[in-house]
Amino acid sequence: MNTLISQLLYLFDEAFQGKDWHSLLTNLEAVTPDDWYWVAPGGRRSICTIVEHVGSCKFIYQNQAFGDGMLAWDDPHVIGRGRLDTISSAVEYLRESHEHLRQSIAALADQELYQMRPHHSGKPRETRWIISVMIQHDLYHAGEINYIRALHQCDDA
Repeated sequence: MNTLISQLLYLFDEAFQGKDWHSLLTNLEAVTPDDWYWVAPGGRRSICTIVEHVGSCKFIYQNQAFGDGMLAWDDPHVIGRGRLDTISSAVEYLRESHEHLRQSIAALADQELYQMRPHHSGKPRETRWIISVMIQHDLYHAGEINYIRALHQCDDA
């Protein structure tokens, strides 16, 4: 049994779709269509743009570390072309990107966590580092989404 992989998958899934207040999908549930494209005064990114970033990173990280490394950041599939027009279709895009990376992680054995893998920066990284960053990435952007939504809905207590 791959105890370490199982634990990392649990954390990966919780950060993405856990029922607690801090998961990515839980924070997207409170987003309205009016919030979706809104950019805070002085800001540069909308919630839609952040969702595109989160999904594209999962596709790129998976492809670099576990695939052929040939996907580009501007690939229409990577950036969710046509799938970010509504919140519900964007959530499906996120679920697809999450599951794609999740399958690669689930296929690992515990001892592979220390293996160096390609990274889009050009600097190889340990597998465990890649997984850790992807967990943190969802949590970071969940908070960012929540904050932008709260500012727009004027309920940032």
